[in-house]
Amino acid sequence: MTTTPVPARSDLTSWSSRLGAVGFAGGFVVAAALTVTATLFAVSGAGSVGPASPTMLALLGASLLISAGLAGLLILRIVRIAGARSTPETGARLHLRFVSLFSAAAVAPAVLVALFLGTTMSRGVEEWFSDRVETVVENGAKVGRNYIEAAQENLRGEVIAMATDLNGAASGLRDQSGAYAAYLDAQTRQRFFASAYVINHDGKVLAAAQTDQTPTFSAPGPADFNEAAKGQLTMRLFEDAGLIRALYRLDAYDDAYLYVTRFVDPEILVSLRSFEGAVVSYREAEDSRARLQIFFALAYLATAVLVLLAAVWLGLSNASRVAEPIGRLAEAAGRVASGDLAARVAVGRERDEVDALARAFNRMTAQIEAQRNELVSARRDAEDRSSFTQAVLSNVSAGVIGLDRAGRITAANSSAAELLGVGPGELDGRRLVDIAPEFGEIAVQEAGVAAPSRIDLSRSGETVHLSVRVSGGGASGVVLTFDDMTKLIAAQRQEAWKDVARRIAHEIKNPLTPIQLSAERLQRKYGGEIRSDPETFQRCTSTILRQVADIGRMVDEFSGFARMPTPRFQPADLSEIAREAVFAQRLSFADVRFEIEGADLPSPVTCDGRLIGQALTNVLKNAGEAIQGKRLKDGEPKEGRVVLNLERQGDSIVVSIHDNGPGFPAQDRDRLVEPYVTTRTKGTGLGLAIVQRVVEDHGGSLALGDAPPPGPGALVRIALPMRRDAASPDQTAQS
Repeated sequence: MTTTPVPARSDLTSWSSRLGAVGFAGGFVVAAALTVTATLFAVSGAGSVGPASPTMLALLGASLLISAGLAGLLILRIVRIAGARSTPETGARLHLRFVSLFSAAAVAPAVLVALFLGTTMSRGVEEWFSDRVETVVENGAKVGRNYIEAAQENLRGEVIAMATDLNGAASGLRDQSGAYAAYLDAQTRQRFFASAYVINHDGKVLAAAQTDQTPTFSAPGPADFNEAAKGQLTMRLFEDAGLIRALYRLDAYDDAYLYVTRFVDPEILVSLRSFEGAVVSYREAEDSRARLQIFFALAYLATAVLVLLAAVWLGLSNASRVAEPIGRLAEAAGRVASGDLAARVAVGRERDEVDALARAFNRMTAQIEAQRNELVSARRDAEDRSSFTQAVLSNVSAGVIGLDRAGRITAANSSAAELLGVGPGELDGRRLVDIAPEFGEIAVQEAGVAAPSRIDLSRSGETVHLSVRVSGGGASGVVLTFDDMTKLIAAQRQEAWKDVARRIAHEIKNPLTPIQLSAERLQRKYGGEIRSDPETFQRCTSTILRQVADIGRMVDEFSGFARMPTPRFQPADLSEIAREAVFAQRLSFADVRFEIEGADLPSPVTCDGRLIGQALTNVLKNAGEAIQGKRLKDGEPKEGRVVLNLERQGDSIVVSIHDNGPGFPAQDRDRLVEPYVTTRTKGTGLGLAIVQRVVEDHGGSLALGDAPPPGPGALVRIALPMRRDAASPDQTAQS
């Protein structure tokens, strides 16, 4: 037993699928990395690149382009799968269903999240850029700036006051450096300066007052000296150091400047910087508000597209694992449905339900194939036996019919159909009693129950005698075997009548001659001597002689029937034989019109012309006598008519003779060809018997029927073979 498994995907197909999966995964990772990077930078604010910057938008654009390429690959694969829906082994429909389910599972939440995110984001942005937020941010920055300005104003007043004091003490302490330094130190501590210096235009320190928190000295720049030289107070805020430096010219000194430093609260500076940065960021964000919304929309779109692509890819991948085995199973099932029971499903290594189904399918198809092979083998054997039985039955002359318990025909040979008078295909499935009611008793017989040994069937006015035997029985029904015994019975009757005819002819002929001689002698000797009532004497002796002559003719017919001569076959002109027979009957029956049709046959017939002429003469004579008898009885027909027709049919010559006489009786018509069976008062019943014997000796057939329309009448149909080899030598020998 050779099985043909449904193949799995080829190595090349699997390799290309794996290569496509690797390419898709690589593109997906790159797109996801770009999207995540851009989103993280935008959300966390890491780096100097803002969320609405072209760089972030470029990252998202690149991610979307890669996603579009991946989507194109998936669409191409889906299109190929959809195009393969006509082949069940691909599992295309299941692929598409998986893709639809996974896509719906990804799209539905994405749409809901998009609606929620869009609403939230719109409201959040509007709230973010509202007047209240703007006021809070700007007020925070303003508070910091006011603090710095207040500190600077306070420092300004202190510096000017200290400069005034130093200018006032310049004349008294000019030559007392120690006292001057102490005075400068006292002024510095009193005014909470971190340090104070008296420097010249070159930045050289002329006097200094320092504290524990004194920062590193750093000389003012030229611009500061230029402003201070003009009598202006210059101040510089050093946010990194958290201090303010102020420079002011001392008018009482020659090229001298007061240079002081004071620390500022660092938290205030940090807050100020934060507020100022927030203000700047707020202004920038407000300026790029539309781009910001576009960025977040693109970021979400890129994320949703990636999720959808991942869902579709997972759907295709999982569908391939499930659909391909199911597709192979569907293909194998289709092949099994079309009659290929050798189809098998390739079983994979997975031990899942699909694999179990494939194994069960293979076991099932193997069992079905084995059973089918057994059935085919059994059917082949049954067909061989049936063919042998049919061959035997077809060559059997007996009719054989199988009946079930309901009396329906289950089997029949051609001989049975022929004997029942139906076509071979008209028997199967029909009830025997519907075709031949004469079988009514036998159709329900059980095996072993006595059944009639003989049945007489009436068909078209003819009686067929059948010898019937019943066999079988039980649940399978019975078998009827019947033979046509009509010819055998007729032959037996003919033989019996031939013996009777010989005996009758012998027994009657012996006393018939003395009677005739005695009657003739009485006429000669006593005809002239009788004087009293001679007419009566003459009439009685004439009657005796006439009846003796009739009995003599009857004895001659008996003798002729008993001693039918053996036919001597030679070519003869059947047309001429028919014309002579018709001519003779025209002379015998002047009141009956005898006609002949189709008398010119193309070739002679091998036959015994004398016997055929005798047979035709008997039939024509019977027709003329039947017409005369009907006319004497009924007065009809006024014009008798007998037609003889010659016709060639294949290798036979058919002689049809019909008249407008009373016709044949409907019952026991077939017995008219038996000896001494007649419907006429003066008939001997040997005419048709002799015709039947002559026709059979020539290998022909005789049929009795009704004359064609328009009126009643008899029809005798004689079929004779044209060649001698067409006749049965057995029949001639038996004759």
